[in-house]
Amino acid sequence: LTQTMSLATELEEKLDRTQQEQVLAEAQADYDAGAALLRSDPESADRKFRESASRFQILVDDGVINPDLFYNLGNAYFQAGDLGQAIANYLRATRLAPGDPRVEANLSYARTLVRPQVSAEGSDALLQRLTFWHSSWPVTWRLIIFGTAWGLLWVAVLIRIWVRYAGFRWFAGLTGTAAIAFGISTAMSLSGDQGHRQGVLIKDEVVVRKGNAESYSPQFEQPVNQGLEFRVLEERPEWLHIELHNGESGWIPRSDAEVISRELAERTMTIS
Repeated sequence: LTQTMSLATELEEKLDRTQQEQVLAEAQADYDAGAALLRSDPESADRKFRESASRFQILVDDGVINPDLFYNLGNAYFQAGDLGQAIANYLRATRLAPGDPRVEANLSYARTLVRPQVSAEGSDALLQRLTFWHSSWPVTWRLIIFGTAWGLLWVAVLIRIWVRYAGFRWFAGLTGTAAIAFGISTAMSLSGDQGHRQGVLIKDEVVVRKGNAESYSPQFEQPVNQGLEFRVLEERPEWLHIELHNGESGWIPRSDAEVISRELAERTMTIS
């Protein structure tokens, strides 16, 4: 690991393709070794998973950006017990490959382990339950439903021009509503959380404060822990103004969180 780290940090130029492939192979070998030791020697397994994550991270820092790399990095962090980093990298993978069932399954499971759970309340919670498909259905499914509903709507309209038939208004209303709802849902997902940057806590016992300094009093009675997701409302050099899913907001140290970039898809590279 020391040799690999020095290779990535001491050279001014980026790793060449051969070096990238070597680091990738080492990362995968460490992960496989950790998986083999998971039951017989948990401590050694944890060390291997952390070494695997370090090597995958070298490739990210070197400019290799693709969904499989973030997916593997998320898995390595998850197995090492770094829930926040795991969720952050699963989110990066979903930005590059929306609808990937592997990523969505692992992200959904990791989210169930976050404590405490913060969810919307009152009317917001009701709205989320009514629109559960927006957050739980893959983007690909929603895009297909939008296209199907939009196509059926226009077929119904074209037929109506030539032939009057019963049920046109009901059918047009149903397909039109579905097209609008799933079209907006898909656009929101692809645009990246309605224009706001996403973030994830990567540390435990984080105190959310009422202002951007340690002198401000806590916003909540209890601190929050790694894995908690939020929207970034404002960024300062050392602080982030965040909003949780229940609508409450406050300030946290920037070093306690990972912010997910919206520009990931523009920087995609692959190692094949």
